[in-house]
Amino acid sequence: MSPFFTHGGGCAHARLVNIPAPLTIAAPWLPKFSCAGGAMNTHFSASSRRQLPSFLPERTNQPDFTMHLPPAFKWLVLFAAISQFTALSGGETGKLTVTWLNLQVHGLAAVVETPAGRVFLVDTGGTRATPEFNAGRDTISPFLKARGHSEIDGIVISHPHGDHYGGAEWLLNNWKVREFIDHAYEGRGQSLAYTRLRGLAVERGGVHHPVHAGDKLDWGDGLSVEVLSPPAAFLDPNSDPAKVSDHGLLNSNSVVLRVQHGRNVFIFPGDAYGGTFEKHLKTLPPDKLKATVLTSPHHGFNPGTDFPKMAMPKFVVASCLADYPSNANTPNPRSPGDKAITVFGALGADVFVTAFHGTITAVSDGETVAMTKAHERAPQSAPPGP
Repeated sequence: MSPFFTHGGGCAHARLVNIPAPLTIAAPWLPKFSCAGGAMNTHFSASSRRQLPSFLPERTNQPDFTMHLPPAFKWLVLFAAISQFTALSGGETGKLTVTWLNLQVHGLAAVVETPAGRVFLVDTGGTRATPEFNAGRDTISPFLKARGHSEIDGIVISHPHGDHYGGAEWLLNNWKVREFIDHAYEGRGQSLAYTRLRGLAVERGGVHHPVHAGDKLDWGDGLSVEVLSPPAAFLDPNSDPAKVSDHGLLNSNSVVLRVQHGRNVFIFPGDAYGGTFEKHLKTLPPDKLKATVLTSPHHGFNPGTDFPKMAMPKFVVASCLADYPSNANTPNPRSPGDKAITVFGALGADVFVTAFHGTITAVSDGETVAMTKAHERAPQSAPPGP
């Protein structure tokens, strides 16, 4: 069984629903699909995807697996297959679907499929030289294709660190990306590689859209999207490098997005943390910071001192790896996912970690949020040595 969590906008507690084991139906000329608790998962081979949706009339030379089935069941199978093909065009109509992809490297990549059928990325994960891995090519692109998307409406880069923008170059070169959204920071710590990435977005036909606190984004009907941080003047831009490192400066100035769908609020804070960041948040109306679903700040490494209580999320998602050997001799747990579980769990939140649970999905209907995870956390053993 796969755990399935739901939370109503006006309810104080999450509800755990156990989904029955799936019923799987397969045929040589149909995509394999399974029904589990009313939800359907489809697995297309490369050949069957190319032939859809004309597979029914053209593949009459294939064995008819339905020939001995009652007529009513034949129609049920046909209806299910066609319905699932239609669903591949993205998230459910009228619903907001957010997916935090499980990456092979440290980083964050969240896919936002809007009620209007548009798709946006919040960060694009990282890359690795050996063995070679690119989050854009190897994780994000296959996911988008499987969901039936042919272009990307927008890419939001929270801040110019490689674990957040690493997959963007490949995506810009291989997908139509309509909009490239960031804070347009040009100060201390900014890299030439990232500046060139901005230019590539425009060269490839996209629009560069700089945003700051108070700006609103149009992501289609049914959503209210607002930028909470950084302010237009940025946080600590002239700080002493001995007190605030380049790395910390870029983290604290992450683009923080607030996405509201009905009664449900999703907050994406990038890697924002620190006293100056939290001081800025305290200038905002408190209700702006309340979250139904929160992406854990800084992958769980630095959830913040006051921010967790400001947000009081019902659900938290941390995107990270299972083990960080550099933490072996520090007070921190080996994985920031464990820190997120400790900090937000103490506030009553259900915490999901990509390293432990695989890809995480949240579906909002405007009133409730349904959370799913790819698998349960494996039994824990003693942490590996340094």
